[in-house]
Parts: sequence; C-alpha cells; structure tokens
Amino acid sequence: MRAATSIPDVRRRLGHGRFILMSLYWVAIGYMWQSLGALILPHLVRQLVGSAHKGVALSLLEGIGTVMAVVWQPVIGSISDRSRSRWGRRRPFILVGTVGDVIFLTGIALSGSYWVVVVFYLLLQTASNTAQAPYQGLLPDVVPDSQRGTASGYYGMANLIGILAGTVGAGLLLGHFGRAAAIGSIVGLLVLTMLITVTLVPDTVKASEEPFGSPLKALAHTFRFDPREHSDFMWLMASRLLILMGIIGLQTYSFFYFGDVFFPNSPRRATFAATTLLGLVIAIALLVTLPAARLSDRVGRRPLIVAGGLLGAAGTVSLVFSHFELLPAALTVPIGDFLRVPPLAAQAMFAGFLIGIGFGSFLSVDWAFITDVIPLAETGRFMGISNIATAGSGIIARFLAGFVLDAFNSGPPILGLPGGYPAVFTMFSVWIVAGSLLVLKVKRR
Repeated sequence: MRAATSIPDVRRRLGHGRFILMSLYWVAIGYMWQSLGALILPHLVRQLVGSAHKGVALSLLEGIGTVMAVVWQPVIGSISDRSRSRWGRRRPFILVGTVGDVIFLTGIALSGSYWVVVVFYLLLQTASNTAQAPYQGLLPDVVPDSQRGTASGYYGMANLIGILAGTVGAGLLLGHFGRAAAIGSIVGLLVLTMLITVTLVPDTVKASEEPFGSPLKALAHTFRFDPREHSDFMWLMASRLLILMGIIGLQTYSFFYFGDVFFPNSPRRATFAATTLLGLVIAIALLVTLPAARLSDRVGRRPLIVAGGLLGAAGTVSLVFSHFELLPAALTVPIGDFLRVPPLAAQAMFAGFLIGIGFGSFLSVDWAFITDVIPLAETGRFMGISNIATAGSGIIARFLAGFVLDAFNSGPPILGLPGGYPAVFTMFSVWIVAGSLLVLKVKRR
C-alpha cells in the first residue's frame, strides 16, 4: 500500500467544545436528508402525482439524486484538496454549497410540478455535495491523529442527532404547519451550522499540489487510481457498503414486518411499533458512540466494528423469533402495556438494544478508520469516493430485499411467519456480519 502523503502535523490537541463545534454541520446534513427522504419528498410526490404512481415517481427522484451524489462529491472533494483560495481550501465550498442548498430547497418548497421538483432536487444534490466533500476533508485537517477516534464518535453522534431530529422535529412541523415550515427548519439549521463552521473551525492546511487545469482533469484524476495501491481503503469501502445495506434494509422493512406479523389491521399501530424500534436503536447508538470511539483509540478500530457487527446481526436475526415467547411475561407485559402493544411485539423491541449497540459501534469508528488509511493530502477526494458506498447501500439493499420479500411471502410460511421476513432479516444479518469481518483484511493499524 502506498504511504500517505506527508503533511506536517501542526494540529493541537482539541477539547470537547471544539469537537462539538466541528460536528454541528453533520447535524444539519443528517436532519436535511432524513426529513427530505423519509417525510417531505414522499408527502410532496404523493400530492403531485397521486397514489397510483407515487412509488415509481419517488424511486426515479431518489435515483437521479443518488447518481449526482456518487459522481459529484468525489470530484468536488478533489478540487478542494488543491484549492488555494486565501479563505482556505475548504471554507469557500462549504459556504457556496450551503447557499445553493437554501436556493434549491426554496425551489422545492414552491414547486407545483413533479418535474420541477426533479430539477430542483438534482440541483440540491449538487449544492449539498459541493459542501459535504470539502467539509469531510476539513475535519482530518484539524484533528490530531491521536484523537481521530474521539472525533469519529462526535461525528457519529451528530449524525444520529440529525437523523432523530429529522424524523421527529420535521415530522411535527410537517404535520402541524405544512411543508414550507419543515423545509424552512432545514434552511435555518443549515445556515446556522455553516456559519459556525466557516467562522470558528480553522482551515489553514495548504494544498500540496497545483489546482486542476479543467473540470475534465479533475474528473479523470478523481476516479483514476489503482485499487491495489489503496487496498485498505477498498476493503473499508466494501465493509461500509455491506454494513449499511443491512442497517438500511432493517430500517426500510421494519414497518412491513410489524404490520404483517403483529398489526395486520392497524397501519397506525404498526407505524408506532416500527418508529419505537428505530427510535430505540438510535437512542442506544447515541449512548454507545462516544465511549466506543474513545476506546477505539486505545484498542484499535477493528475490534469495535467486528464486535458491534456481530451484536447488530444477532439483534436483526432475533426479530425472526420475536413472535415466540422467549422472554418472561414479567418483563414483556409491563413494557407492552406501557407501549400499548402486545407482549410479543414488545419482545421485538429488545432486539433494538443489540442493534443499537452494533450501529453505535460502527458509527463510532467509521470516519476514523477511513481517515487512518487515506492520504491526508487528498482527504476530500477519498472521503467523497467513500460516499459511493454510503449512497449505493440504500439502492442495492432496497432493490434486492424487495424482490426477496415478495418472492418468499408468496410461498409457504417459515418459522410461523410470512416467509419473506425470515429470508430478508437473515439476509440483512449476513450482510452485517460479512461487512464486519471484511475489516480484518485491513492491514494498517
């Protein structure tokens, strides 16, 4: 593996307040994409195209956006690596990208046509990724090597907080005050956290190479590298892809699971149960993330990911058996009464503890592990490329699991359940375990 490009380590040890300031923009990013993807865009698309075509319309919209994210983020990250602006090599992109976010989010809020939404969503992806890649590159510029684990924990927590706020906060705003208010909250949070980032987070590392002469040269350089020279990075990309495929698959199909198994005649109760499970996963992950991140600075990244992956996979596959009475009634009945769900549905919630520990362990070291193995002079480029795994995981997981679920549900029951759920939950578990074990291929400690 090629040695990382050397940058003088003038970075001073950081306190907790500085880590919080540096992580705030992650909250806004998580809030934006969670609220848009889970709530605002489905609501808007259904309003514009009707119920009969909402699935295809939403898939097309998200697919176009994902292609832009996969291509543009690595390229703009590479450009920022070589930027020599007097304002810093990352700040101008974060500022300009956020301004674009504001403009294009406003366009989405005012759109009265599906194809107008498609155009503005494509532009929003362009603007957001213009800010995200340099922002991800800025963080390794500032964080000392010995504190990467701690920094990764803060970024994982910020992402989880953004996802939780995007689900709950934006959902309340959308329900009570409408789409404009929900999108307005995204705009306000983006602008506030962007201003904090560009004014209070230093951007002093200078580019070590000349800027690209043209966008085509930037594109060619970004995607031209020998995987054998960056084998550790490629193994981590594969690991991230598989782990996120398992997590996103679980997130996507938990509503169908509770609806078909426990609440076939009550979509409202199925929604409540699925939301409770996912909320529990996020809450446990929040508690785990920072301690696990700091532990990884002492024992290494791999043990945390492997242990977390095995626990998360065990929690996922345990959902297959949650309709059997495995835990004592003295434990499940009070929880079921509190949540207003049957005891066996309450039993399924205990899987959330294991899944949350696994998810938190992964998030706690994911960023730090990638930073450990990439050239520090090209963090924008490599962090952008790593987004291919992030963006692609959802598309692959939903595509594969959807076909498997329908195929097995049309066949005989398995373990007393519609056959699709044992099949897909086992598949999610296999993905998580495989992704966790792939980190053992990473040679650099």
